[in-house]
Amino acid sequence: MLDEGEVITVGSDGCVRIWDFETIDTADIIDETGLLEIEPINELQVDKNVNLFSMIKMSEAGNNFWLAQDANGAIWKLDLSFSNITQDPECLFSFHSGAVEAVAVSPLTYLMATTALDCSVRIYDFASKTLLAQMKFKQGGTALVWVPRMVNFTGAEIIVGFEDGVVRILELYDPKGLTVFVGRKKISDADIRLKQVFKPHTACVTALAFERDGEILATGSKDQTVFFFEVERDYKPIGYINTPGPVCQLMWSPMSHLESTLLIICENGYILEAPLPTINLEEDDHDVVSYEIKDMCIKCFHFSSVKSKILRSIEIEKRERQRKLKEKIREEKRNKLAAEMGEDGEKEFQEEEEEEEEEEEEGPLPEIFIPSTPSPILCGFYSEPGKFWVSLFGIETEPIPEDIEDPKAYSIENARRKREHDKLMKEVEEIKARKREQIRALRIKFCKLLEMNEELPKHMQFKRTVSLI
Repeated sequence: MLDEGEVITVGSDGCVRIWDFETIDTADIIDETGLLEIEPINELQVDKNVNLFSMIKMSEAGNNFWLAQDANGAIWKLDLSFSNITQDPECLFSFHSGAVEAVAVSPLTYLMATTALDCSVRIYDFASKTLLAQMKFKQGGTALVWVPRMVNFTGAEIIVGFEDGVVRILELYDPKGLTVFVGRKKISDADIRLKQVFKPHTACVTALAFERDGEILATGSKDQTVFFFEVERDYKPIGYINTPGPVCQLMWSPMSHLESTLLIICENGYILEAPLPTINLEEDDHDVVSYEIKDMCIKCFHFSSVKSKILRSIEIEKRERQRKLKEKIREEKRNKLAAEMGEDGEKEFQEEEEEEEEEEEEGPLPEIFIPSTPSPILCGFYSEPGKFWVSLFGIETEPIPEDIEDPKAYSIENARRKREHDKLMKEVEEIKARKREQIRALRIKFCKLLEMNEELPKHMQFKRTVSLI
């Protein structure tokens, strides 16, 4: 951008550089490469890991302050006066640089933890509207849960799942050894430290859930597994179970239920209900051959579209009602003709019935269609013991229209003409078929007459002047 005869540039290296416009405008190219190297007048390194995206000048008169947007999730206030009293770059706002993947609220105070694919975990004090602490990692966060007070009474631990299958236990602490109170401490007075880390999955961690008594932690992943950990023994692994699809949500049954069960919701329309896994206190990690739990009794529910079945049932009921109505009308007509004409009325009614049966032809019933790709499950929750609610995506959406890929496809007008031609040809074929049927009936009748003529005495037979074709 151009400002008071100077060209200002920002880059992904986190630097702001000032160039003299006149030097650039009057520069001559020396060689055939078309390149010209010049040095900037001034240069400012904002900070480490800064990716400047854009910059605007503040509207206050008499100053040289600018607002810069950091693609990594920040707004910076920059002083580009380059004097002896130039202020250091100030970060006004810090936030995630992409969509927030998971949010959890503290069970104790006004704190909120968030994580995103920008590889950061942040703690916000939403009472004072400030960022309390943040921590960077190599992989993006995809799931997060705040440890309940029955597990950690201080309420200062969170568990975060990452896109590489790693699960980390983080602790929020005060470096000065003081308790963090809402709105009383500065941002730099609180920090996050890594307390424990393990990798139960080979793909993105999508769900984390503590059992209602806080004894077991369950983790779900897109690798189609659910792993269980014993909380009291420093999250010792219990084992894992396989699921028929990528896990998108885990939910333990509430206290109102007699038994503690885990509701496992998969993206592809499957829902599992797993009981509380058995904890083997005597077995050591070194003695475990495999962590897979094979003897767990799991209930499985599979959801698929039943719209076509419902439409078929409605059509069957509709046809049944029409059939009963027609039978009622026929019976009334039959009784009326019998009362008016007697036996002649009965014969006339039967003839009309035969004609109507020939004309009436029911069309085929709607086909039962089940989509090959089931509707993905968005979320679910227990409503009462043995029952749960689920929300599915795309149930009422209209079918996708078939695209026109053939370049030789008919235009609208040509398609109309073809429909008319096809309709005309169909009518012609029907007329031909009726004529052929009439000719066939005449041939059969003629053959019978010939046979009858052959059976007569010769002096009574007609001469065969017409040959059979």
